[in-house]
Amino acid sequence: MWAFPYSMQAMINSRQVVFAAFFLLLACCGKKEGPATPAIPAIRATMGEVTAFDAKFSVQAVQCSGVNYGVSEDMTLSEKTGSTGPVSLQLQVTGLQPLTSYILYVQGIGPKGEKGKVVTLEFSTGAGPQGLYPWEMSRTGVPTFADLSLITMGWHNSNPPAWTQERFSSHVQYDGKWIFDAFLCIDGYNSARRQSYSLANGRESAGKDAWEDLLDAWLGEGGALVQLDAAIAEAGTPPSPRLIVMSIPDPTRYQYFSDRSSSTTYWGDGLDFSRTQDQILACRWYMDRCRALFNERKYRHLELAGFYILSEELPLNPAFFEDAGESYDPSADTWNWQHKNWEILVPEASRYAHSCREGLWWVPYHLAPGYKVWRRLGFDNIFMQPNYYWDHGSISHPLSDTKQAIREYRMGVELEFEYSLVASVMADGRSGPDGNGTPTFYAADVPLLRSRVREYMQMYKDSGMYGTLPLAVYSGTDAWHQLASSKDEGDVQMFRDICNFITESPLKNK
Repeated sequence: MWAFPYSMQAMINSRQVVFAAFFLLLACCGKKEGPATPAIPAIRATMGEVTAFDAKFSVQAVQCSGVNYGVSEDMTLSEKTGSTGPVSLQLQVTGLQPLTSYILYVQGIGPKGEKGKVVTLEFSTGAGPQGLYPWEMSRTGVPTFADLSLITMGWHNSNPPAWTQERFSSHVQYDGKWIFDAFLCIDGYNSARRQSYSLANGRESAGKDAWEDLLDAWLGEGGALVQLDAAIAEAGTPPSPRLIVMSIPDPTRYQYFSDRSSSTTYWGDGLDFSRTQDQILACRWYMDRCRALFNERKYRHLELAGFYILSEELPLNPAFFEDAGESYDPSADTWNWQHKNWEILVPEASRYAHSCREGLWWVPYHLAPGYKVWRRLGFDNIFMQPNYYWDHGSISHPLSDTKQAIREYRMGVELEFEYSLVASVMADGRSGPDGNGTPTFYAADVPLLRSRVREYMQMYKDSGMYGTLPLAVYSGTDAWHQLASSKDEGDVQMFRDICNFITESPLKNK
């Protein structure tokens, strides 16, 4: 059976409970009283994230050369501290069972084998999958990558399929170098059903049938990832499997979010999205189906890394910001939070993904609601959209604001552009949209847009995050391949500059 949080506050409180005893016993310095009393090894232990199969916790240790721990009194696991001075350790117990209560035992060991007081922490594991697949079992944590390409389905349900082996080939290698470590499979709209996967665009919300369409488009026998796998195989054997991140459709409460009287049972399978538990069930069904399809497909060079929250903004309960000690704008950061439940849905998705040894990522728009508390929500990393590329006339998204935000909250950045960057495409007289979707940019604006992309790259270097945190790249529906195949000299140089920026990152070459 499933276990769900009975309230958001209970969820928050449960993550903050600290069961600990912390002793700092200093040696007495007596002049005539005799020798100093030896210091006793002491620890303080704090529970961290608990999933279905793993429990993480932190330990602060003093006068300890090692720490013994385990979920039984014999404490079969141990970790050396490296110093008897104050030390902080991040530890993990694996091999647990879902929906089970445990007691964690932790004990500091002194440099001469002295045993400190045993600290105990009670915890319970959450719901998890019925089992783990081989690639998940082989992991010790969430997979990491240096760079992520957003591949949008764009022409969903198109025939022939939009993503071909040729189109993918430009994402795989450049000048003999492997380009992207990871790929984000993302789509916002099912054109055949006229249903939206995203809460934000105001159309009819996608039901289960549409969610299955999305799975088939990416992971079906003739799906896009078959073409990506073939493109990689044609290029050779990459240094490691290319990682895939699957976007989770928004489990939108209403069939039409703008109409609060519309159905909450539209999704199917007897689920009612007015119940947060049912929204969670739908997300878990989707995540499990992705995992199962990856296991069935047996891709040669692709591996599921985890999942992605599709909504680009996450308005939250004011208490969530307050508990995190962060400021918020009631007109934006908490707008309509009562009907969205992100402060429950995202942490639940994170815990379930982590139970599967998978990760959870997000790409918010510029200074979007929720970015300040991304760690508390449970994301493994996020990438801020600067949105500066689409500013027309006055600058409403200055890169200085993006740089300040990614520094303060240690986020990656999204390098973003679309077909309006490609001179060979714009030469036919077409227009490109600004941030409001208004046709604004023309062939004459290509030099301006090239300079903006170069400003993005320089800003990331100046921020100090380049080579430290991963990079995401959004290239619209087909701009990456359009640049790669262009004969225009300026396009060719732009493509080289972007590829070099990716492949020369110190993070990629660690």
